[in-house]
Amino acid sequence: MIFLQGDTAFVMNYYENKLKKTMKKFLLIMALGLMVLNSYAQNDAEGKEKVYIDYFSHPKDISNTMAEALRSKVIEGIHEMNRVVLIDVASDEALKKEALRRQAESAMGDVTARSEEMKTLGAKYLIQGQISSMKATKKKNDDGKIYYKGSVSYTLKVVDPSDGTLKATQTFTHEGLTGGRGDTADEAIIGTLDYVKYSMSDFVDEQFKIEGTIVQVEEVKKNKARTVYIDLGTSKGVLENQKFLVFAEMDIAGEISRKLIGQLNVKEVLSAGRSLCKVTKGGEDIFAKSQEGIKLIVVSRKQTTFGDIF
Repeated sequence: MIFLQGDTAFVMNYYENKLKKTMKKFLLIMALGLMVLNSYAQNDAEGKEKVYIDYFSHPKDISNTMAEALRSKVIEGIHEMNRVVLIDVASDEALKKEALRRQAESAMGDVTARSEEMKTLGAKYLIQGQISSMKATKKKNDDGKIYYKGSVSYTLKVVDPSDGTLKATQTFTHEGLTGGRGDTADEAIIGTLDYVKYSMSDFVDEQFKIEGTIVQVEEVKKNKARTVYIDLGTSKGVLENQKFLVFAEMDIAGEISRKLIGQLNVKEVLSAGRSLCKVTKGGEDIFAKSQEGIKLIVVSRKQTTFGDIF
């Protein structure tokens, strides 16, 4: 866009409108995140783990508005997996006050600080977040037009409140191909937040696995299991096309161990506790072990599009 000399008022109005639109999008992101989380908390499904999500710590050069926008995308992404009962600490007044008091970066790093409160509320895990950076780099395209490329980096910690131990930590960086683009720095950062939401599927699959058993081999062809029923369904957040690994449970000299023998892909979620799965790997072993009465355990795995685990 080219502005001629004397168009100062027009230019100011143009950028003022851009800023207003950006801020409206900020507020919309946070509002949607709260709506999603409130809806989810009201539909607490029996059997799912209760997980609290804390406020995120961040450097002083990152505004609270920006930090909450990122946190809202994390909440939205975890919610869409439907794997756990996710509860915002802001929904409990005592935790809210205590969390706000502890928003300093050094305090949030203390993973044992809030164990007692979480245990009282029956939380299985607490998710803590630490934002490292939220910025945008000024660039110029081949036509000489200025634009901005967003970059976001943050770390999520999963804490076991029963003893305050750190269960897992995972760092995410969204830049380059996973960095948003915009006419302003704020627009570019906001665009990058969509990748935050998408990355939560891998986070949930890695940190909150589903485990169950094969209860019946349904279809068999040439001594190979083709389809099976598992004792997992909507109550555990199983989704269509969910992938599982199959393990045979064995007693070796009095010690229980597991041997990986196959893979499944959910064909249809039938009820709260049943899903029909297609056997994608290890059909012969699955059928043979089922005939022997060996317990077959299924464990969710990362939802890769291509390739097998073994």
